[in-house]
Amino acid sequence: MRYSSSIKMEKRILPVLLLMAVFNATPAQVTDYEKDAGYIEYLEGNMPLVISIPHDGEAMPDAIPERPCTQCSKNRDIHTIEIGRTIREQVYKNTGYYPYIIINHLHRTRLDPNRNIDLAAGGNILAEKAWHEFHNYIDSATYKVERDFGKGLYIDLHGHRHSIERIELGYLLTAEELRLDDDFLNDEAFFEYSSLRHLINANLDSLTYTELIRGEKSFGTMLENSGYACVPSSAHPYPLEGEPIFSGGFNTNKHSSVSGGKVDGIQVEIDLELRKDPARRKELGKALAGVLTEYIKAHYFRNITY
Repeated sequence: MRYSSSIKMEKRILPVLLLMAVFNATPAQVTDYEKDAGYIEYLEGNMPLVISIPHDGEAMPDAIPERPCTQCSKNRDIHTIEIGRTIREQVYKNTGYYPYIIINHLHRTRLDPNRNIDLAAGGNILAEKAWHEFHNYIDSATYKVERDFGKGLYIDLHGHRHSIERIELGYLLTAEELRLDDDFLNDEAFFEYSSLRHLINANLDSLTYTELIRGEKSFGTMLENSGYACVPSSAHPYPLEGEPIFSGGFNTNKHSSVSGGKVDGIQVEIDLELRKDPARRKELGKALAGVLTEYIKAHYFRNITY
């Protein structure tokens, strides 16, 4: 379903014109659910935000057997697709623009796109084809973001089952590195390995690395201010000794500015209890939409008027 006159355009035209003035770009026509012939779904976007959802697929076709690895994770990150769709819908309601969304619909027993292709697909040709499609779509989306806006943000959306009920954010920093004091962590030696590599040197307020990951304008603190416990943030600057955290995986490393370019990345891990309740996950999706647009405005495009 594309933009058409049947939509209440009189309510859309002002935010669209304001965004066009800031981005200097004409919004592309966007297909709500554009699905290829395989198992990877691609939702076109027209703003500097890309979201991938690798682990909530349910499809277990006979042609793709279970991955043969015995020590690898095969649990679904249940309800992350629903949360991702809510983010997309709410961002559009808030701004008149759509983020790019890439979804893997294969069950994690068949494909894990957050791994290198050998471990991800277990040697199955069809699974390997889906792996390439998933990552090619992300590459295409981040390319369009850089082409049209010069910079932007990539989110890899996951769910965790840790006992501590809070959202975990991965910047490719280990728990031990997050526990380092600010002066040490702000050393340039750490920048090269960060998924915010571009933003560290180009954010609008010249914030330090630690301010970006756990300061008052960090993504985590914005989530805390929306009512969601989060690490790292100003309230929870690092996991305590023995507390788990997902620091960011293959996708965050492959598609964020740590590997070059000007699209930064964050792995977002949502706790199971928050995902299980339909009302709570709906509200979370709406809150994430607000935080994502606020974050982009704070650090990438100051004069966006939503």
